Amino acid sequence: MRTTGTVREWHDEEGWGVIDSPDTPGGCWAHFSVIDLAGGSRLSYGTQVLLDVEQAAQDGYDFRATWVWPGATTAYASSISIDVPPTPVRVVRADDLVATDPTPGMDRQRAFEVSILWAGRVETAPGAVSGWHHHDRNESSLYVVRGVLRLEFEGHDGYVDAGPGDFVHVPAWTVHRESNPTDEPSLAVIARAGGGIPTVNVGGPPPGHSS
Repeated sequence: MRTTGTVREWHDEEGWGVIDSPDTPGGCWAHFSVIDLAGGSRLSYGTQVLLDVEQAAQDGYDFRATWVWPGATTAYASSISIDVPPTPVRVVRADDLVATDPTPGMDRQRAFEVSILWAGRVETAPGAVSGWHHHDRNESSLYVVRGVLRLEFEGHDGYVDAGPGDFVHVPAWTVHRESNPTDEPSLAVIARAGGGIPTVNVGGPPPGHSS
């Protein structure tokens, strides 16, 4: 099977890595010996690739790459006459959102998750205060649709508020918590990029903050 994918991790010193693709749930194991050097690029985190895949158990993964072309997109593959089926556009309806990644005080719903992107929304109840957490290596963007989203975070004394129409950037690894100081639910749309764990709850506040 030929498909496109994104390198999740690559270990130069050991000569292997993992590639994420919609056609290989859980990831596809790849060895340096199957890299097509005519592709003109080494593999590293985030590299877009074309790959041929077989279903075969390898080091805990259900799929193994038999050929990898680095740095290629579907459009580029077409220009060099490599046949790769296009990935279809899809719409995720509101009724199809999935409750996920719970943090006390917050109701998160996932729309979709692919290689290095997570998209969804979060609703915070009136007066609710979330638990402290971070988002691993993911950079997070929140767009506030309604209500007020209050954020406290490490390295800052106090809080910041975001309202309808505002965007919020939460850097990777930053420990923070959200709250809603109003009497109406707040709603924000989330996009996380990085391919890490979407949400990591921590046991307590960072230095300088109370629980």
